Amino acid sequence: MIQQIEFNDLGFTGLWSNATKLECGTLFLNQNLADDVFFDKLAGITCTSEDMIDESITYFQKNHSVPCIYSLQYPELDCLLEKKGFVRYDIQHVLKRTRPSKKINAMKITHDDIGLWTRIFCEAYDCLDWSSQVASILENTLDSVDYVVDESRVSCMALYEKNSILGLYCLGTLPSKRYRGAATSLIDFASYHADSKNLTLILETYEKDNLLEFYAKLGFEQVYYKTVYTI
Repeated sequence: MIQQIEFNDLGFTGLWSNATKLECGTLFLNQNLADDVFFDKLAGITCTSEDMIDESITYFQKNHSVPCIYSLQYPELDCLLEKKGFVRYDIQHVLKRTRPSKKINAMKITHDDIGLWTRIFCEAYDCLDWSSQVASILENTLDSVDYVVDESRVSCMALYEKNSILGLYCLGTLPSKRYRGAATSLIDFASYHADSKNLTLILETYEKDNLLEFYAKLGFEQVYYKTVYTI
């Protein structure tokens, strides 16, 4: 399952960022989303190549981004990165939902609703300067991703299906409308959709966001984690 989930993550990331295959990993960069820990990263690493790490640093520098490298419980890679001056920045926890869900209504957006989803996302993540780029990404990926808002139109998410995995990404709520159940309703919508198609629903959350207890109460359990390194 871990490999299936990783392919889902890398597939979704590649729709938002430019993917470059390196020696034994994939580098994702989007100069319009610079320094984002999720969309600008070296991930999917399967060997300990110092040359590849050096090459990725050069790419990050050209993109004016801070180098960000993900290690999937890979001690030898951890040692190499620390040797080269990288430090542990965060832990990304990969969770799956095991609790069945009831049917919930939500709205899958069309081209006419791109501005709505973009506004919710950019306000939720405090990245209003990304608005034009996010809208452009949605225009180009609507055929591959379900972009969804809740009925009250205050919360958003993206659903990406690949390899029997339904990945839930970009979950966010307008700051003034949080703690009212909007995001939970979207999670229930995604869970019901996954169950109806016999898919596994997964999401990823960073330790610094302090949301593990919240997700546990919604029926999520950890599958594995990745260490995020930066320099």
